[in-house]
Amino acid sequence: MKPAVTFKRSGPWHNAGALLSWFAVTLAVIAQITGGALPVYIGLIFFVLGLSHGAGDEQEDTLASFTLIHAIAYVLIGAAVAGLFLIEPLGGLALFLALSAWHFSRSDCRFDKVTRIAIAGLAVGGSALLRYSETATVLGFVAGEELPRNFLRFLALGGIVGGGFALYAFIKGLCGFGHAIVAGLSTAFLQPVLAVGLIFLIAHALPVQERQIAAYGWRRVVRAVALPTAIATLGALALAVAVAQGLLATQLAVALAFGMATPHMLTERLER
Repeated sequence: MKPAVTFKRSGPWHNAGALLSWFAVTLAVIAQITGGALPVYIGLIFFVLGLSHGAGDEQEDTLASFTLIHAIAYVLIGAAVAGLFLIEPLGGLALFLALSAWHFSRSDCRFDKVTRIAIAGLAVGGSALLRYSETATVLGFVAGEELPRNFLRFLALGGIVGGGFALYAFIKGLCGFGHAIVAGLSTAFLQPVLAVGLIFLIAHALPVQERQIAAYGWRRVVRAVALPTAIATLGALALAVAVAQGLLATQLAVALAFGMATPHMLTERLER
């Protein structure tokens, strides 16, 4: 088994990640000030930019490309989740958000566990807590129906938990507390899609990718994730173009997007 990787707070990969994070924060602020549909578009772009963090098969301290069998299983599971979204939108959304919270809190990005829980709670429920009406509109659009108030209140409870953990991480100076604070501020001041996209990118995807590069080297990471990332990115662009051209119903596109984002969370390493 490989020795544990020390996550350095300096060096080219950490510095590059920090630079990208601050660039993303600046872009998010500009988008929010500009208003209109730009915050939503930038938020969606942030999600696409973070696709590569889950594009490799990482198990038991190894990182490799997905095999054909894994790829087929991935697509089938994604299609099943997409089908659930279409048949029972509220159930599909609840499943996705629950898995997202679990995934954010467990994914190895070398943050303290308390910090990861804070980020998970804020990503899933921070906007429901601090920007209730906007979040209700966004999630209602995703589900294709008005959501029950108690559903949104339950999400807001997750935001309260996340905020509490973020405050504790800040007071104790735990690793990654700055990311948790930025996550909290994002949910308070940014449009929900933009806020969650920013949190996903800078407090989850980029830190995970930094840790992978530190552990395996950038060449190995690129070999493992390049093809799946390219396919996923092209798929996301194809969905966007199809919706824009009226070739695909928005709810079907949403179901496919959420469905295909789900399987990589199910492969979360369980040995930790």
